Amino acid sequence: MINAIPQTSPIYKQLEELCDSRIVIFSGLPGVGKSLYINAFKALAQSKDLEVDMIQWDVARKAFETDYINNHYPMGEGTVHNGLKLIAGSWLMSTVQEWIKFNRKSNNILLIEAPLVGNRFVEIMQKQSDDSLEEFLSSNNCKVVVPIPSKEVRVKIEEERQRQVSEEAKVWSGAKPSVMRMLWKMTCEIANDFGKKIDVSGQPEYDPEIYEFVYGKILKHRNAVFLQIDEIFKIPETDESALHDNQSIQATKEQADTIAKSIIDKFNEYQINEIVDSWYYT
Repeated sequence: MINAIPQTSPIYKQLEELCDSRIVIFSGLPGVGKSLYINAFKALAQSKDLEVDMIQWDVARKAFETDYINNHYPMGEGTVHNGLKLIAGSWLMSTVQEWIKFNRKSNNILLIEAPLVGNRFVEIMQKQSDDSLEEFLSSNNCKVVVPIPSKEVRVKIEEERQRQVSEEAKVWSGAKPSVMRMLWKMTCEIANDFGKKIDVSGQPEYDPEIYEFVYGKILKHRNAVFLQIDEIFKIPETDESALHDNQSIQATKEQADTIAKSIIDKFNEYQINEIVDSWYYT
C-alpha cells in the first residue's frame, strides 16, 4: 500500500502522531477525503511494523444483507434500511469490546471507518453504559479523525467527483455530487439544531468552520482530531473498490442474524426511525 501524502506535509505528521493510539476512527461526510487518509494512515502504521486490524462501514455492512435480515429490513435502491444500521452498530460495539480485551497487551491498532451521518456506526461516539469500555474510548487510546477540507480543496474534490461519477452511475458506490450537496445541506440543518442560524432555503455554501462545529458537537465524548486540509494531493487513478480493504472485519452470518433478532424483538419501525433520525444527538 502506497502512502500518497508526502512526509513534508503537516498532514503526514498528524497521521504519524496517531500511531501511538490503539483505536483510530476516521469519520466525516462523503467527499472530504476519508478514504485517502485511511489508506495513508494504514500504510504509515504498517511501515512502523504495527499490526492494523480494520473495520470499514461499506465493507462491514454487507454482512448484514442476509436473507433473514432482508425479510425484515429490505434494502432500498441504493439505500440501507435503518434497521440494518442498528444491527451493524450493535455488532460494531461488541466487536470493539472484544478487540480491546484480546489486544490489551499488544501494540496493535484497530482502524475504523465510521461515517456517522445517518446513523452509520454512530454508536461508537455515544457514551457507553459499560464503564470500562467508555474509559478506553474516551482516553487517548482512542482518537477520532475528521478531515476538514478548505473551501478551495472542497471545490477541487467536487470537480473530481463530478469527473469520476455521473448522476446515473450504477457501479461507483461513493456519494454522487448531488448526494454530497444534499448531505452538506443536512449538515447545515443540524448546525441550526445546535444553535446556528444558517439560511437553508437554498443550497448553502460549504463552510469548514460549520463542518468542524457540527462534528465537534457530535464527538463531544471522544478525542477528536480535525485535519485542516488545504493541500491537494496527487493520487494515482484507481478503481473505487481499491479504496476499501477486503480484509476488513465482518460479522459471520450467524452473528448477523443473532444480533438482528435482538433488534427486531426490541424495536418497532417507528422507534428505529426515531433513533436514526436523531443520530447526531450523542
